[in-house]
Amino acid sequence: MGEARQARVIWEETAETLTLQGEPVLKYTLSWPRIEDGGLGGRWISRYYARLAGQWRQRWEREVYWAACLELAARREAARPFTPWSGEMRGETVLLQDGVLSLRFFGAEVRGDSRPARVRWGDVWRLREGAPKPLGSLFQGEKGWKNRLWQAILRQGEERRQAGDCFLDGDWPRKAKKARLLRGWCLTGEGVEVSLPQCAASPAAEGCPVFTIPLEK
Repeated sequence: MGEARQARVIWEETAETLTLQGEPVLKYTLSWPRIEDGGLGGRWISRYYARLAGQWRQRWEREVYWAACLELAARREAARPFTPWSGEMRGETVLLQDGVLSLRFFGAEVRGDSRPARVRWGDVWRLREGAPKPLGSLFQGEKGWKNRLWQAILRQGEERRQAGDCFLDGDWPRKAKKARLLRGWCLTGEGVEVSLPQCAASPAAEGCPVFTIPLEK
């Protein structure tokens, strides 16, 4: 446990501007965590996120960059202005205590003048083992914990919808159930945090609606 208590999360960051014939085409920023003093488990987690960052970078520098170049060429041909595309993936440390590491991530992509496409998720790790912490481990011995969480999400969503601070679709419970929002959870000091994928059960402008379910003591 000593190693886990002394562990630190360092966020690596890079930013790139990709060009075509000297004109900016795609700008992106990318950050990912590196665990220091976390033992073997910390090294495994660090390697996982280094690979994840590489996948995001590869996508932007290949398929997204090529698509942006095609749009630039089309706009040049039509004598229309071109707005550079942009991408972002960043994260933050939410919790690091008692051998548990909880991280929150945000991703966004804007293709020219289009509306931002957003993604949000959380990861929770058992630091010593370097393995994901199952959500069910928070409710050991409790039967029907998934249904209890789901009912709490439904109540919170309806309260927010009625208050007008979150514009969820009228049939959002059915859509949210299909989205399986309990998969990308994160653990905060306030409880379990989950989010709906953009457009899954709300207008795109809402981004990724977030729900926080307090843990019962």
